[in-house]
Amino acid sequence: MTETTNTFFIPLDQAQVSLVTAVLHRAARDCRAVDVPGVPTDDRSVVTLGRMAARWAAISEREEHCDVVNVHGERLYSVPLTLEGWYQVRAALSEYAARLTRAAGNPPSPRENHRQATRALLLVDRITEVIAHG
Repeated sequence: MTETTNTFFIPLDQAQVSLVTAVLHRAARDCRAVDVPGVPTDDRSVVTLGRMAARWAAISEREEHCDVVNVHGERLYSVPLTLEGWYQVRAALSEYAARLTRAAGNPPSPRENHRQATRALLLVDRITEVIAHG
């Protein structure tokens, strides 16, 4: 992880990028996210769930807004976000894990819900650790 001008680069694998993308899209949809009026869409100083979801979709689908490297056959995405951006990602992942945990006793798949919640919380821990030691 490196930091440049308050931007943190955290390498993630493809599964982690897909998880963050799905979680942010759901969070934006659930809160009916709207853009900030009067602020250009390329202004990175404004962080909203809608903008974060769109950015992560571009990362996941077109490998934009990141650096991608192959390490032993695995694609790693070095994703740059501001500290606020990473806080938004952590918050969305934490809320997702909490929702899955509350639903863990409900069908269709409590074991799968538990597995997905664990993946989300492990990623939250990783982001927290990287930022804390940056």
